[in-house]
Amino acid sequence: MTAVAVLTEALARGGKVVWEPPEKPRLLAPPSLHQAIKADRETVKEILRRAAIFREQAEGFIRGGRLLQVLALPERAEGNGCWSCGAPLTGRLYRCEVCALAVKLALEGTP
Repeated sequence: MTAVAVLTEALARGGKVVWEPPEKPRLLAPPSLHQAIKADRETVKEILRRAAIFREQAEGFIRGGRLLQVLALPERAEGNGCWSCGAPLTGRLYRCEVCALAVKLALEGTP
């Protein structure tokens, strides 16, 4: 099971992202998924890192009364690929699955 699938499953089973502190969100997951999460810990941490960046960007647009722009990592290089990170896309139109989940988490966590 990929990190995206594990994280999605954890959230579907009642897990949640705790945004305290906002720049370093944590995942509270059902105990039955702890081993699966640990097996792909680095990717889960990367999804949460991206979610924190995207959440901060979204809140900035909202506070400024501006339309929500494309949420992208600051280190994203210009060119083709994922709109948010630039990774090559295979079978997806706009975002890689890691960024797609991170954007979903960021927007669900935006007040």
